[in-house]
Amino acid sequence: MITEGNNKKVVILAFNLGISGEIVNGPGISLRNLLLFTRTFCPNISLSVFTRYPVTEKIVGPSFYKIGDKSRLKQEIEAADVVHCWSGLRADFLEGVKVANSFSKPVILGPNLLDSVDLKAEKKMLAGIDFDLLLTANPRLKYILAKLHGIDHNKIRSFMVGPDLDIWRVPENTEEYILWKGNSKQPVKDIQFAKHLERKLRKYKFLFLGDKKAFDYREHVSLASRAKLYINTSLSETKGMAQLEQMAAGVPSVVHPKIYSHGENYVTGIITNKTIEDYVDAIKEILEDDSLRQMMRVGARGYVEKNYNPADIARKYWEMLEDVG
Repeated sequence: MITEGNNKKVVILAFNLGISGEIVNGPGISLRNLLLFTRTFCPNISLSVFTRYPVTEKIVGPSFYKIGDKSRLKQEIEAADVVHCWSGLRADFLEGVKVANSFSKPVILGPNLLDSVDLKAEKKMLAGIDFDLLLTANPRLKYILAKLHGIDHNKIRSFMVGPDLDIWRVPENTEEYILWKGNSKQPVKDIQFAKHLERKLRKYKFLFLGDKKAFDYREHVSLASRAKLYINTSLSETKGMAQLEQMAAGVPSVVHPKIYSHGENYVTGIITNKTIEDYVDAIKEILEDDSLRQMMRVGARGYVEKNYNPADIARKYWEMLEDVG
């Protein structure tokens, strides 16, 4: 726990936050987890959070406001030590950063702001503001964004927040289903690939969470944690919070290298080529070898505990605040 040194007042600007509400996504869950981690391990950080969508989850500690409350936003930024634009490639968040610039406040951007997908919007934002540090969702993006936007490498760091390990636990028993989860309406999730696997593997039961109908995040945790195997069929992911959550619950996975958080081969699951044949072989290998699957259950949880330790994440965040402010 970090209790020494000056207190830090931080204003966070984010598109959304939490595990309940109108929108639940990886960036919102990551920020929610960061708030919990800093509350536990860095109690000298005071947080005011401004979001596009209202925060409906009860989180003790931070103060929450709407990004449209301009008078409150100006007041909080003026009193802040650091302003952190977490996500939201939109005009209202750009204006918030400009307010921070007008008060000469240190500014952190990301890690869920720039990802090279909408270069026109990214360049427009960067052209209109000054910032001290840019965070990326994975180390590889650091070099991509530095090249695309002409940013000094020294102003960019990778910062990855992991799952809430108190929510995602390893259950005593598993159920006889292979899990796929995501928003099936997003082509990048490639549910058709998963449905093809189901047709090839008729002897196994498949559970599709998010197929045509959104699922409640809180309600799905227990169901997802009890899966015998998780298949990640996304075309690519810059991070992959869903992947990390399943690992934290001790669920072995079949995944491919274009998912950044793909884990460790034959420790957290099997990392293979994204072809139907390779996925079918990997699924059979894990499900037909109980000792291998049990080893992976332990390995998956251990991997997340080691690489996404909440105390380490909170410490890194504190160090960044110290560096810029």
